[in-house]
Amino acid sequence: MDDLIPTTQAQTWGDTLAEYRDWIIIAVFVLFGLILVQRMFMAIRRWRAPAPLHPRLAKFSGKSDADLEADRKAAGLIDATSSTNRIAGYDVLRQVEAVFVEGYRTPKEAVTGLKAAAGRLGANAIINLSQQRTGSGKCTAQGDAVVVKPRPIAPPTTPPPAPPTPPTT
Repeated sequence: MDDLIPTTQAQTWGDTLAEYRDWIIIAVFVLFGLILVQRMFMAIRRWRAPAPLHPRLAKFSGKSDADLEADRKAAGLIDATSSTNRIAGYDVLRQVEAVFVEGYRTPKEAVTGLKAAAGRLGANAIINLSQQRTGSGKCTAQGDAVVVKPRPIAPPTTPPPAPPTPPTT
């Protein structure tokens, strides 16, 4: 008697989904886990140091490791940097020159090179600092090399002593 009742397409799909429900849930969790692992892998790749270059290509890489080390030492002359035209706690005495560097592998190396260039010009700070990555993958940095001095710290002001009160009689 039940064979005579026609089954609909919806009933057939519903039965199929009920049969494979557990497998579908497992597949969704596995897919979610794979996406999460892929995102973590990409984040780790971004933080990694640049790849070592083949010795034949080293002359096209920009700066050698010895040049980068010399830049790090010269960058030690810079006391402060700012992406605005002011540095908190310092007074700008004079602007030395606008500086620009390019051809570095990472933004950090570009900023270090900019600090070195400013230090070699006699500056002790950089204002209006900005950095970019070009379409070819190289990094540039630019800013204004300035000479600054720390602001003097004002001594705390003490309130004047209270006037003496007249004696009461």
